[in-house]
Amino acid sequence: MLRKIFIFTFLLSAQWLTAQESAKCQDVVYLKGGSVFRGTITRYDRSGMLEIETWSGTKMLIPSNTVRRVVQKCYGSGKERKERGYTFIEQGWYHNTRVAMLFGDVENGYSLQHSSGIKMNRFLSVGLGTGVENYGPGGNTPVTIPLFLEIRGYLTKQRIAPFYALGGGWSTIGRTQRNIDWWGWENNIENWKGGWMAQGQVGYRIGNHFTTFIGIRLQRLNLDWDNNAWGGGFGTDKHLKKRVEFGLGLLL
Repeated sequence: MLRKIFIFTFLLSAQWLTAQESAKCQDVVYLKGGSVFRGTITRYDRSGMLEIETWSGTKMLIPSNTVRRVVQKCYGSGKERKERGYTFIEQGWYHNTRVAMLFGDVENGYSLQHSSGIKMNRFLSVGLGTGVENYGPGGNTPVTIPLFLEIRGYLTKQRIAPFYALGGGWSTIGRTQRNIDWWGWENNIENWKGGWMAQGQVGYRIGNHFTTFIGIRLQRLNLDWDNNAWGGGFGTDKHLKKRVEFGLGLLL
């Protein structure tokens, strides 16, 4: 009899210790609206629903597209284990800063751009952008300041996802006039004017905050010139800058 009581007590204690061990960890679900739910996740379909059982035994169904992130908290260890899955927020405001090198047949340059806008869904975001660009540093080409409208989107629900971005607008010139005097024999006046610009980019979003991309850049520039030497003359030269760009970006 005493042996049976000992075995029963041992099994009951083992079950209690197992329950206590499992109770040390719980899943925490953070929603985009700010709500937080704690318990045990019993089902998580990222394209459908998340099911969580709370400490009181209540089962809740939560649409996956409202989930901001999921972590597992283990009390007593002082550590959180983050879910390394798809946690990209597909709707709301975005801010994207990127730097790129511009490569051409004759001249190479650089580009620094920033755009902000709203993410309507995963496939479509709309925003406005500006920046500072030079299509030929150290040469005759002036610095341009673009103002453009852009659309962008992300093609898959993955941590590393391909994306596209298209933009178009108008660029102004940082320096509008240049006088050239050569030993009193010539007096040239060069006046640069801005024009339309267009760009297209494809690349990858790495995690939630970094991008790498390749793109094509087109920039129209006009040069008004007036040569007072050797009988004088004036005219307008139209330049279409064509560049291939490679860049990195920060996405917030």
